Order: sequence, then C-alpha cells, then structure tokens
Amino acid sequence: MNNGFPLQTINLSDTRELDSLVEHRRVFTLNHCELNIFETYRPCSDVVLSYNGLVITSMLRGKKVMHLSQKPGFDFLPGETVILPEGISMKVDFPEADERHPVQCATIALDWHVVTQMLDFLNERYPRKDEGGEWKLNFSQYHFYNNRELANVMNKLINISMEDDLAKDALADLTLKSLLIRVIQTQNMALIEDGLAMNNRFAAVVEYIRENLTAKISVEVLCQKACMSKSGFFRTFKETFGLSPVEFIIRERIGLAKRLLTNPTATVTEVCYQVGFNNLHYFSRLFKMLEGVTPTAYRQTVGS
Repeated sequence: MNNGFPLQTINLSDTRELDSLVEHRRVFTLNHCELNIFETYRPCSDVVLSYNGLVITSMLRGKKVMHLSQKPGFDFLPGETVILPEGISMKVDFPEADERHPVQCATIALDWHVVTQMLDFLNERYPRKDEGGEWKLNFSQYHFYNNRELANVMNKLINISMEDDLAKDALADLTLKSLLIRVIQTQNMALIEDGLAMNNRFAAVVEYIRENLTAKISVEVLCQKACMSKSGFFRTFKETFGLSPVEFIIRERIGLAKRLLTNPTATVTEVCYQVGFNNLHYFSRLFKMLEGVTPTAYRQTVGS
C-alpha cells in the first residue's frame, strides 16, 4: 500500500477541447516559479521530459512509470513526490492511462538561482543545529512519500498559483521557502527510512523507537541515544524531520496499527493496546486525525 499523503485533486480538462491527450499542459506563471498541471488520457511510453532549474513534481491521479538515466524504472503514484535538478531529463511511461483513468500531476519549476537565493537565506537567517550544518537538497533522495506537512504546503502553493489575487506572487515567494524546508525534512526522514543515514545521530533514536513501539518510550532514553540535552534534542529533531519526537512516535504507532488491522482476527481494541496506546478512544481519535478514517473504517477499506 502507498503510505504517502495525496495532494488535493484538481478538476480535469474537457478532453473535447484538448490539442493533445498526452501530457496536456496547463501553465500558471509567477515571478519565481511556474506551476504546470499535466494530464494524459491514453497509454503511451518513452515520453521524454526535461526542465530548466529545480523541478518538484507530485502525482494527483493515476500512475506513471519513471525512468531516470540508467536507473531501473519506478512507479510514480499519488502521495509521492519526485525532485530533479537542472539539466536532468527522464522518460515516462503511461501504461494504464485512458479517458476513464487519466494521469494527472502537478509540477513546480523554479529557476536555479532562485533556489540558491532561498537556501542561502535559510542558512543565513535560520541555520540548522544538527550535524548536517545547512539547508540543502539531496538529489540522491529524489523519490519519496509525501508526509502531511509536505502535502499541505504543496496544496497551498498550487492554490496560490491558480487563484486570481494581486498578492499571489508575494504569497508564493513566502510559501516557496516553506516548500524547500518541507522537502528537505521529508528527504531526511526518507534517508532514515531507507537506512541510508546511519551516521545521523537520530538513526539510533529512530531504531530504538521502532523496536519499542509497544512499550513506554522514555524521552530521557531518547536524549541519551542522541547524546543531547532534552531541549536540544527536541529542537533539533523537529528541525531535521519537521516532527517532534512525540509526533514521530505517534505516527509510527499508527503505521504499525495499520499493518496489524489487515489481520481480520485482531480486534481494534487488541490493536490499540498492541501498538502502545492504553486508551481506545484516544487511539481512534488519533487514527482518524492522521488517516482520515476510523480504525474500523480503515479495516473495511483494506479488507474489501
């Protein structure tokens, strides 16, 4: 199952008015970025895409198969984002696209000098406290699941780009800095998820949390694992990942609950206690807040 948070859907174009059924493009241009909405309505393959500057693209509907350089192709689905640096092209297949199942994605393109200016601003005004030392994009981690925070800021920027507001350029510029921060934080979490950041001081913290999800997790122990004071630990953890340690633990427990709920013999109450919660009402409320449905409704969905 896809674990990413999908973006809000955007109304599709009227196919009777399109000049192409492959990657039909709607463009919304601002001072420092360009939003493209691409739609494809028939199966095709080896469509070549390339851009100038930084590209941040998220799927809204359907499926693409992406081929980047000589690397194996990968499925690109709603709830996922890909970033690409300047000068990189890719080939895309649309194996399932048709008029009943169109493929739609939102692509934000920024001039590279704008990205550099924004990262310089963040590093000068809001320097990071972790050992990474600076705000920077990691193009080896170019494909990742959206978390709620990244999806929210992407939705906000898309809405600003498409609305008719005299202040839209100012609003977009402010939101772009938030977007870069959220992309970097999401990449940091993805590196931990993939086991690619074992030199990060939080790798041991995350490993300990996952090994002890069903038990009471002591903040003091987490600070010891990170070799940090409590205040420094909380501040740096949230700066690095965009979540507090407590929020991360809750999301990990809900993720484990989702896996356990696929077992039809386990009751919701049993799952609640198995993942470290001691209050069924609290568990159900958190589950619905994070997943949009109750544990019971989620089980019905995955079981259907």
